[in-house]
Amino acid sequence: MSDRKLLLDLGGTNLRAGLGSTDTFLIDDISKTRVDKNEEIFEVIRSYIKKDNIKEIIFSAAGPRSTNKVSMTNRSLEINGTSIEDEFKVSRCDMLNDWESIGYCLPLLNDEDFIQLKGGQRNPEETSIAIGPGTGLGFSILRYINNTPYVFATELGNTKSFNDYLFKRFELEPSNEFSVLESFLSGTGIQKIYRSISGEDVSSEDIVDSYGDNKKATQLLNNFCRAFGRILADLNLTILAKGGIYFAGGLMRRIHKLEAIEYLFQEFNSHNSKHHKDLLKNTSINLITKEHTPLYGNLNYSIVRRMHE
Repeated sequence: MSDRKLLLDLGGTNLRAGLGSTDTFLIDDISKTRVDKNEEIFEVIRSYIKKDNIKEIIFSAAGPRSTNKVSMTNRSLEINGTSIEDEFKVSRCDMLNDWESIGYCLPLLNDEDFIQLKGGQRNPEETSIAIGPGTGLGFSILRYINNTPYVFATELGNTKSFNDYLFKRFELEPSNEFSVLESFLSGTGIQKIYRSISGEDVSSEDIVDSYGDNKKATQLLNNFCRAFGRILADLNLTILAKGGIYFAGGLMRRIHKLEAIEYLFQEFNSHNSKHHKDLLKNTSINLITKEHTPLYGNLNYSIVRRMHE
């Protein structure tokens, strides 16, 4: 029997897979496959099992998890871990939300796996936040209970309490198109806001790349960072992330290079109370640069879940 685990991460378009060892914490044979239906996912699983006689699978996907199922938010798929166990006769298939897996990767990060964007505390054994605007807005919390890491996924992106502030910040008229937080704070949100203010349908990547040259794009991204900084500060005061805040995803890897990022830090550090202002200033904000973060988080979970049991 192989001691390696099959690690799978399903996003909006592609399924990433690899084989990981809990002895070495190395992942190899990594692949990326475009999939549109469950049978295509099963074909990928089948190909790996034939290679290595895998008996344990850890599968993360973009959507809320209920028991051992994930219902994807950006496509009409439900991934059922129990069904995968039955189909492939494996001993275990654990399903995770994609931001759970990113949270479980945080304890593995070394200094070369992230860039510190804003100074402050980074105690790896304290509560940490993982967050990233992409197609939606992902958010999870890492907490240590009796020295054991537990990750709590959230549906922050589908909350509504910030809507009034965001309509004002982006100078938008209230509409059903902007109904939840990730309608504003995501790559999709950037694209929708730009379409509302310019009438043009431009990708979020092109909007970011036009920063400084395009007045509307520049103002939008400055306001995006202001809004993100204020909301992130409120989240931090709620959760007290003494272990640090970690951005994940390609959009923040682009945005952190812009002058707009300074507006995020200014809003984040702003508070009328000196005590709370100091608390915010002392919280580090970091950008994860490690490749295949969800796969490594899945690998770590295969060890950590035994501690939970």
